[in-house]
Amino acid sequence: MHKQVSSGINFTIVCIGFYVLFILLFSRSLADYDLWGYLSFGRIFWENGYFPYQDIFSYTPTKPLWIYHEWLTGVILYPLIKHLGSAGIQLLRYVFIVMTIFMMYRTAALRGASPVFTFTSISVGLILMSWGYATVIRAQIFTYFFFALSLFIAEYARKENNYFVLLWLLPIHILWCNLHGGFIAGLGLIALYALGEGLSGRRFAPFFLIFLGSCLATLINPYGIEYWRYLVDAIIMPRPDITEWQSVLKSLKMKTFVVPSIIFLSLSIISITAIISRGKRYLTELLIVATLTYLGMKHIRHTVFLGIVFGVFMPVIIMETVNRVTKYKLYFKKVWLTPLLLVCFYLSISLIVGMLPSSIATRSLSRKKIIPAFSLAAPSPVYPAGALKWLEQNSFEGNILPVFHWGQYFIWTTYPQCKVAIDGRYETVYADNTQKEFFNFSHGREGWKIFLDKYPHDALVLLPNTNIYFLLLKEPGWKVVYSDQGSAIFLRRDIIRK
Repeated sequence: MHKQVSSGINFTIVCIGFYVLFILLFSRSLADYDLWGYLSFGRIFWENGYFPYQDIFSYTPTKPLWIYHEWLTGVILYPLIKHLGSAGIQLLRYVFIVMTIFMMYRTAALRGASPVFTFTSISVGLILMSWGYATVIRAQIFTYFFFALSLFIAEYARKENNYFVLLWLLPIHILWCNLHGGFIAGLGLIALYALGEGLSGRRFAPFFLIFLGSCLATLINPYGIEYWRYLVDAIIMPRPDITEWQSVLKSLKMKTFVVPSIIFLSLSIISITAIISRGKRYLTELLIVATLTYLGMKHIRHTVFLGIVFGVFMPVIIMETVNRVTKYKLYFKKVWLTPLLLVCFYLSISLIVGMLPSSIATRSLSRKKIIPAFSLAAPSPVYPAGALKWLEQNSFEGNILPVFHWGQYFIWTTYPQCKVAIDGRYETVYADNTQKEFFNFSHGREGWKIFLDKYPHDALVLLPNTNIYFLLLKEPGWKVVYSDQGSAIFLRRDIIRK
């Protein structure tokens, strides 16, 4: 009876601490730049009644086939915002976060970890994961969920010796590949299970066969084999001007994602060291963690996956270590010690998270509430709210050259009256040469005028007090007609005279 009461107290502490941590990490209202691209595609699909295979939003040269690997995300999100508003989108986001955490919990439990060790390990993993959910909403939420689900299926197959369950990965990858190109992470996970199980002398053929089957299943998409041709190019192409594609070391050097980088490096060292200490029976886990460490080091955006596997693989390892220690230390068996340690853990971790930058811990008013935020915000200066209002008040119609990450927002708010020069859809729409010319322009590099003179821009919406802003002030053909702390509008002088 005494043990049951103690377990109940522990469970209550964990639930309260976990909920507070969830609010701190995931209660966000800032809209993601990519959200507007999803919604714009969804609007065309539902309102115009057709599937756009060619770009219709840009006036610069685009690829003959627009392979939009997130098309189904837009098809899902548009009806939500149309009928339920921002609350519908936020609800979907929270549901997928909770389902991802649940799959992590179920997988750790399947591996033999207790609830207390599972939730505390997941809590640590969530700090790293949370920056992947920093804004509302990205198609990555589907990838994170399906990755966690695939982990559960793979672990269930080898734990229960029931490899028929792997067949669920076929429909999962059909859905996954149409929601987000991150399905590659799922295929890689299956391949690592096949390799790890084979090297460990365990049954690997089912994983290998389901890997082949899942690859074929991803051909069920609107673009067929062209999707894979695009994907290969997208995977190997450099993205030096996109910060989330920077390496961890470059992120630390440039001070762009310092906190996620430090957390990632710490969890990588802890995970690899702990797994190596367990011996050959953890070879599959070691391959997975080592691969995710490499991918995270290469591109900061991939570090989220390590947070997921940390919450799945580490609980049972930590539990085994603690059990060995408590076997010889009787004072660890005091019934009051575990609740005290849990209170200290969640209090400490919540205080630490609360002091982290907004990229990890939300700074919205919802942080002071006991319920998650359900609003959707696009505030200045993160978004060019003032510039957009000026364009609307002046009934502007024409071609807009925006800051790169604002492009999809202008597509959503001004199409069809306006088209954009470039936007965050990046390699899915624009040729390499067009991208290069644009980034030379936006950074004011040598040859920056090529992009300005080559295409029929009517308005430029830029960040004030930047290199390109000051260069354009000297251009006789352009004039600033609006400026605030977050954005500035340049119009062609011949348009002003008209």
